[in-house]
Amino acid sequence: MDLKSLNLKKAYSSDFDDILDDFYIPALKQSSEYLRLAGFFSSTSLAVAARGILGLIRNGGIMKLIVSPRLRKVDLDVILSSHQNPEKIIEQRLLEELNQLEAEITRDHVSALGWMVANGKLKIKVAVPNSDTGEPLVCETVERSGLFHQKVGIFCDSKGNTISFSGSVNETASGWLENIEEFKVFRGWEPSENNYVQADTAKFNRFWSNQSCRVRVIDIPHAVEEKLISTAPADIERIDLAVCRREGQAGW
Repeated sequence: MDLKSLNLKKAYSSDFDDILDDFYIPALKQSSEYLRLAGFFSSTSLAVAARGILGLIRNGGIMKLIVSPRLRKVDLDVILSSHQNPEKIIEQRLLEELNQLEAEITRDHVSALGWMVANGKLKIKVAVPNSDTGEPLVCETVERSGLFHQKVGIFCDSKGNTISFSGSVNETASGWLENIEEFKVFRGWEPSENNYVQADTAKFNRFWSNQSCRVRVIDIPHAVEEKLISTAPADIERIDLAVCRREGQAGW
């Protein structure tokens, strides 16, 4: 089995498609690499796609994720008033959210993130959208600005086959289960679609290498990475990721 064996549609809409079970999970299970540029991320996205995530891991695969922090107005005020390094504020915000998640039922999902980071299966970078004057934007402004309106995902298998999807869906439980989402799918082995796959891949790589004009991309803060790793179990197979398949968007 590989990505070419999947019966893929050219477009999906959660209005009438089961985008999780018909597309996302099957694609993950056949992949050896998953590249994802998403406006916002939730650890609950691991729960709803547990079978696919475990399939990716069993394939020896890796996931590269670019996410945007949920900066609040008070965060921006601190940065502007004290000239504090934005990376420090981002670190504090992510640690706050991780601490909140540990106290909730999403603990297993955070542990899975930690296991993936600790074992080199997940690499995370943080995208900080900036204003025209170079100041970080709060999350509400990011959502209104449309900077991350177009989200991109790319699946690659061990045979070199690639598919990409681009559209509205965020990497959250609600994005894959509850919201009205739609996206287009492109297959790299089809000559008429390969240009779109290449464009989506180039977009991801541009962000990953911090070459976007309006968005600054940084490595995940060290303290956040260490916090994630500290939650990692010895064996990911012991984690019940699917325990809460219909949670909300708690997470980062």
